[in-house]
Amino acid sequence: MSTVALLRSQIEASRAGRIPSALTPRPKREQESISCGIPEIDSLSAFPRGTLVEICGLKSTGGTSLVHGLLASLTQRGEAAVLLDVRDAFDPVSASQNGVVLSQLLWVRPGGGASPASTRRRFAALDQILMAADLLLQSGGFGVVVLDLASLDPRDTVKIPLTTWFRLRRAVEETRTLLLVLEQEPHAGSSAAVVLDLAQAGVEFAETCTTTATAQHVDGDCLFESIALDAEVVRGQARKPVASVRSRASFSTSLQFYR
Repeated sequence: MSTVALLRSQIEASRAGRIPSALTPRPKREQESISCGIPEIDSLSAFPRGTLVEICGLKSTGGTSLVHGLLASLTQRGEAAVLLDVRDAFDPVSASQNGVVLSQLLWVRPGGGASPASTRRRFAALDQILMAADLLLQSGGFGVVVLDLASLDPRDTVKIPLTTWFRLRRAVEETRTLLLVLEQEPHAGSSAAVVLDLAQAGVEFAETCTTTATAQHVDGDCLFESIALDAEVVRGQARKPVASVRSRASFSTSLQFYR
């Protein structure tokens, strides 16, 4: 036995009565991944409990569909959920139509208006939401806490200190709560166990389009049918190194038909 190993065993033996295995790292417990109802995404195991997960992408890249799927999966089996909505962008009608049980959902919005114009008011709303996230995570008891920052300019969200992300991550560790952050670009750094990047792969149109050329310009005779999307896990907690291998999946979202 090497000198270091011998010294370690002696220290652990002397402290065994007070601190069992004092110098042995505690093995990480594998948490279950929450289903979002989309088999292609569920195969990625992208939403493990007890972690901070970032969903990143521009508008119309499927982030809302994934959030609705997660909320529906949890609320339908009686778990409570939280949606922290910094810009009052949540639509409870469409969420209910997608299976979310609204009586199990706590919807949190900042005071002072939904669309603050000045920089000071924008950051005041963001500070309110982050403070609410901290308090709710500390209180516990929620299956998922969704922090919706997708409508914010990345130049605003990048100013959130890394210490804030670290504190939020620590608040969900060793719990059954998933902290899900929806944003345009990833900002949580190493505090995020998983980063899921979303992008459009194509748009499908209904057969009412008279010619293929109309796909380049949607007019009154052309209907959106669905959007094809790509999802890529660019950071996963089981990766060593973290970004050595990337997992990908494709899915699509059906749209309501509007003329």
